[in-house]
Amino acid sequence: MTDESTINALEDQLQSATLAGDADVLDVLLADDLTFIDHLGRRVDKQQELEAHRTGILKVHQMDVYDRIVRLLDKAAVVSLRARVGGTYYDEEFSTKAAFTRVWVCRHGIWSIISVHCCLVTM
Repeated sequence: MTDESTINALEDQLQSATLAGDADVLDVLLADDLTFIDHLGRRVDKQQELEAHRTGILKVHQMDVYDRIVRLLDKAAVVSLRARVGGTYYDEEFSTKAAFTRVWVCRHGIWSIISVHCCLVTM
């Protein structure tokens, strides 16, 4: 059974890769069958997410996590967090508070994210 520190370390690795725009690390952390629902309700798959980072369409310069809750399951974990996120999207600056829910799954001893949901925090 995985402990919370393993998932927190993976989350930290994800945050570092996102801030660095490191699509190679993101490629390892994101499952091939990823479903990402963004803050506008759009469904994004793994290739679309990686392409946004590789091409510079999305550049994240700030990700200050306010809180993170990890719920461990048998071979999965659910992470919910709130963060201040800033960067550029299609060269337009953004800075917002957002909430994320991520589902990590362990397949053949390898952890990856299969689901992400993001929404804006308005309070």
